[in-house]
Amino acid sequence: MELIDHLFTFSKTYITLDELEKMDSTYQTYEQFSLKILELEEQGLLQAVKSSGRNGKTPSLAYKYRIYYSKLKKDSQGEIEKFSLFIHPAIKLDAYLSALPQKWQEDKLYIEKINSYLQKHGFPEDEVPAPERSLALVGDEKWIQENNGQKLLESIKIWDQLRIIPVHDPLSFAINPLHINNSTQYHLIVENKTTFDGLIGKITDTQFTTLIYGQGYKITKSIEHFKKQIPIPTAKHVFYYFGDVDWEGIKIWHLLTQKIDAIPALYFYQSILKKQPIPIKTKQTKNDAANEQFLSYFNEHEKSELLKILTNDTYYPQEMLSSNELKQIWSESDWTSLLSKQ
Repeated sequence: MELIDHLFTFSKTYITLDELEKMDSTYQTYEQFSLKILELEEQGLLQAVKSSGRNGKTPSLAYKYRIYYSKLKKDSQGEIEKFSLFIHPAIKLDAYLSALPQKWQEDKLYIEKINSYLQKHGFPEDEVPAPERSLALVGDEKWIQENNGQKLLESIKIWDQLRIIPVHDPLSFAINPLHINNSTQYHLIVENKTTFDGLIGKITDTQFTTLIYGQGYKITKSIEHFKKQIPIPTAKHVFYYFGDVDWEGIKIWHLLTQKIDAIPALYFYQSILKKQPIPIKTKQTKNDAANEQFLSYFNEHEKSELLKILTNDTYYPQEMLSSNELKQIWSESDWTSLLSKQ
């Protein structure tokens, strides 16, 4: 890379002479290097910081320079506009015209690879998992999901056309064979593994078809596998959710409701409210929209108790209900009548 290309990727406003020298090792002599720096000074891309002094060599260079990104950006914009004339028409580079030159330099190689793929194959007709498409596009199966590939594809406006299936952890669940043919099927999602383990042995004594292990925030992604892992499209599926009674637990439930209709499993929450809350261990932030939606399922007394607990830096972890309590609540409660109250 030329020195100017390295400057594109430099994130600070000021740069020292030592940093400039380390940027490009292709210069064999000081004279070659200094002439390039003086050329960048003349172009207005670098401006010497007078207060830092100069090195006294011939030619003389400043010990510190200010980088004028606006001029670098102008050059970058010209390159982007020229580049756009020769790429696949679906690829849009508008976002890079207003971004820092560094961003264009970071992404250009990937865009060239994506362009080559589209010029040769066009847009795919079939959906495939993200790693497969990632490997085909840029030669790296992890790029889309682990190295900001999705963000780049969205910024150049072709994400939807590439028919990519995001790959998330599969849904973890236990199934009750007694209810798999029911026209209405009930599913209980629990946030934590301890609660899942405490309930699993009682599943055949309940009205539920599945017990699903949410794994905290992972459920907001893994739930997308539900229809493929439990392919019973003719049934009506009803989801209940039970999580920790804290700001984070409520936020997980709220995010989940943006994917499915998930009803708070009130019998568990009402039972845990009879316990003594404990001090919260980590700092949490609340989401007002999530809290309002969650509290709407409770009566006024329960709302008051929940708000008092949550605003006093205390909470209820799911584990406060013992395995025996969990099993009793799950198997002896009338979940169909709870549904009718929603």
